Amino acid sequence: MISIRARRLLAALLAGAGLLALLADAATPDLAWADSLAMARRFWGAGPRGRLLNAPGIARDAPFAADALRAASAWPLEADAVLSVGPLVPPDVRERLRRRAAYVLAPRRVHLAPGQGAEVALDREPAGGPAR
Repeated sequence: MISIRARRLLAALLAGAGLLALLADAATPDLAWADSLAMARRFWGAGPRGRLLNAPGIARDAPFAADALRAASAWPLEADAVLSVGPLVPPDVRERLRRRAAYVLAPRRVHLAPGQGAEVALDREPAGGPAR
């Protein structure tokens, strides 16, 4: 039987070896410092709109993101949104679009509504919509 002290020592050695492996991998440079700083300068110089459009989930669907950004800047914060999605759009894509719209339009709520065909449209919720 191994004593508790030996188990603790073995656990500490294994944890230390794992941390050293992670540290060694982190120490290898992916980019030169000058290139990394140039990328950071371009990213932060782009402004919030440019950073948002370059976000991985939003950049793939630029027209939808542009519509959502226009709505976010034009609509008051109290106005919720209705996302009309046609029946030809798969359910997982509908939910992904709703989440993207909710991310861009926050703190507004985004409700799904049935649309036509493969249509995707973002509109303001009518004044008589559900209460907040």
